[in-house]
Amino acid sequence: MQETTTRPAPVLTLSIVTYNSEKWLPAFFESLFKQDLPCDQIALCVLDNGSTDGTYAALQAQLLSEGGAGHRFASVQLHQGPNIGFGAGHNHNLALTQTPFFWVTNVDLEFEHDTLTTLLQTAQRDAAQAPGQAGAKVAAWECRQKPYEHPKDYHPVTGETAWCSSACVLFKTEALKAVKGYEPLLFLYGEDVELSYRLRDHGYTLRYVPNATVWHFTYEEAAQIKPQQFLGSTLANVLLRCRYGRRHEVIQGFVMFAGLFAMRPLFPGMRRKLLAQSFKLLKLAPQFLSTRRKSQEKFPFRMWDYEMAREGAFYEYPVATQSPLEQAKASAQGAPMVSVLMRTMPGRAGKLHEAMASVAQQTYAHLGGPIELVVVEDGGQGVESAKAAVDALRSSGVLAKVVYVPLPKSGRCVAGNKALEAATGQLCCFLDDDDLFYADHLEVLVSEWLKQPQLGAVYSLGYEVRTHVQSEEPWVYENVMHSLIHRQAFSRATLWHHNYFPIQTVLFQRKLFEEYGGFDLDLENLEDWNLWVRYSLKHDFKLVPKVTSLYRVPDQLDKAIQRQAVLDTYYAKAKAKHDLLKVELTLPEIQQIVEEMTRQSQVAGVPTSWLKQVVLNTPGLRSLYHPLKKWVSVWRRIRR
Repeated sequence: MQETTTRPAPVLTLSIVTYNSEKWLPAFFESLFKQDLPCDQIALCVLDNGSTDGTYAALQAQLLSEGGAGHRFASVQLHQGPNIGFGAGHNHNLALTQTPFFWVTNVDLEFEHDTLTTLLQTAQRDAAQAPGQAGAKVAAWECRQKPYEHPKDYHPVTGETAWCSSACVLFKTEALKAVKGYEPLLFLYGEDVELSYRLRDHGYTLRYVPNATVWHFTYEEAAQIKPQQFLGSTLANVLLRCRYGRRHEVIQGFVMFAGLFAMRPLFPGMRRKLLAQSFKLLKLAPQFLSTRRKSQEKFPFRMWDYEMAREGAFYEYPVATQSPLEQAKASAQGAPMVSVLMRTMPGRAGKLHEAMASVAQQTYAHLGGPIELVVVEDGGQGVESAKAAVDALRSSGVLAKVVYVPLPKSGRCVAGNKALEAATGQLCCFLDDDDLFYADHLEVLVSEWLKQPQLGAVYSLGYEVRTHVQSEEPWVYENVMHSLIHRQAFSRATLWHHNYFPIQTVLFQRKLFEEYGGFDLDLENLEDWNLWVRYSLKHDFKLVPKVTSLYRVPDQLDKAIQRQAVLDTYYAKAKAKHDLLKVELTLPEIQQIVEEMTRQSQVAGVPTSWLKQVVLNTPGLRSLYHPLKKWVSVWRRIRR
């Protein structure tokens, strides 16, 4: 062990564990020295896990040599020993730290200039809250990864998440020591989920910070299969089930693990290596079963995953130097202004506050893209219940512009048109007050539109969230189920038949409003479908296959049926409106539509009469036929 002179009062300890990492070190340290937080506020603690390449020598040259960069840090501790694993390595560093925050990061990544300052500011703001406040119990703050964002879910407003990846995460040292750090029995993979679950089992919460970004080069290509990751993560999943899962989830884990032997091998020697993992599982499982969770906290398990995975795991963010957004910012015109159009009514303050917060936290704004929020309150003239919330957001200075338009009770279409009239952005999108954007919604859509600015609109995927509302004011709810209902590439023929754009998923050029008008005032429902049909008659749209938003539907079946009945009534009205539209098409465009319709009608399947006969002739299934038929009928009505 070698150590330099210590400087006073570093803010955090940077913990690094290396193993044959020599090729990553130059770019890692270069980006570390370029970020905004002065390195003299960082205590650096590095453990090399017995590297067999030149990693340790490179670290010595970088940090401890006379011409090295070690003097930049508040202190430097460099150790080398046998390979004890990722989590145990950071536990070694944790025992040496005396700073309030403990920063764990891989070295196969690079930082943006404000990664650490953004992360630390968020952590310090939470840590400063009084006991009982939401941020007081936050124990970890996780960075967003690019070019592939980790697809796990998080709350779009609070950032709360079920677990934090340890690729780059900041911990509250006090909390980490209270739970005794990482589980040393997990050598590699899964140790970050286990630590996250243990923190939550002790009453802490975890936060995802999308505006703190790192470029993590863990994959050489999208969906790459890495044998060590496959073996380590499957073993860890079963062991975590033993500690945190319910009885059926524990049993399911062992069955799933046994099923891996029946898979087609994903890499050479897969079954042989799985057999070795089986012996580890049998050895370690009793220790995990004997240290079961203490709380009633929910610890999700979804097959080999944990938290719900958002669609778009391998949507690739462009490298910063090639980003369309960066190019637009560097141009004379700059990044395009985006107007977010929000309709609300009195008595919906809780919903509105959340929706506005999801706009304020957009990464697009953090990257320098201007956002204008236009809030139209229908029925608010003389009441103006939303004015205080709008004024508070305006005074924060987070968004480029905030506009508030109160109206007498006029209806959804009038409110939407007033929002379009008030908007000044080149691009527009709607966000109803009970829907939410994930943090990267505008960043993703604007970047895709900038690649093809001739497009009329771009749209992404959005979750339909069945929501159990416990209280309207204050706004208290429980998300019951997330479903991805619409996953349709742009097709005019399909759009003429039914709407597959949840309203908040579409980013469109405002000039379409100027050319084709706004909502049809005769349509209080499905008004957005009619709008997209008209806007797309002469302009193409483009699908971005990533979930970037969510919209809510009622959890109660009776309310869902009532809602669907209203939509069914307006479907006929909207179709009658569409029948009056005219469109000019070239012969190739007509041929393309015919081919689309042909493909969609050629669905492979088996005769329903044959399936019915099988069910009725099978003991046990026969009694379920009529109840199942009834529920399928109801479900079709709801989803039609």
